[in-house]
Amino acid sequence: MIVWTYAAYLVASLLVTVLLGRTLHRHGRCFVIRCLNGDVQSADAVNNLLLAGFYLVNIAFVALVLKSDIGVETFRQSVDLLSTKLGLVLLTLGVMHFLNLIVLGFLKSRDF
Repeated sequence: MIVWTYAAYLVASLLVTVLLGRTLHRHGRCFVIRCLNGDVQSADAVNNLLLAGFYLVNIAFVALVLKSDIGVETFRQSVDLLSTKLGLVLLTLGVMHFLNLIVLGFLKSRDF
């Protein structure tokens, strides 16, 4: 049972990370351009770097949270463990998103 729980956790976490990263990258481009005063070339470079950092931090977090000392013998225990781990990943993704917004707001206020 634990192998299936780990597999479901990895698939769900990586899928959410990649889909969210792509969505934020695509839809956040105009925000980054505006924060960098219309410099499209620099905005695209910053947007790509933000995406790479987003993936690195979140995939590393997914890997670190993978380990569990809790034994899983029943389906209910599997769902409990999976929901806790996925909840941590989703919380981390949200925090990363807001940290990126704070950094971009700081860059805009510095008037590059």
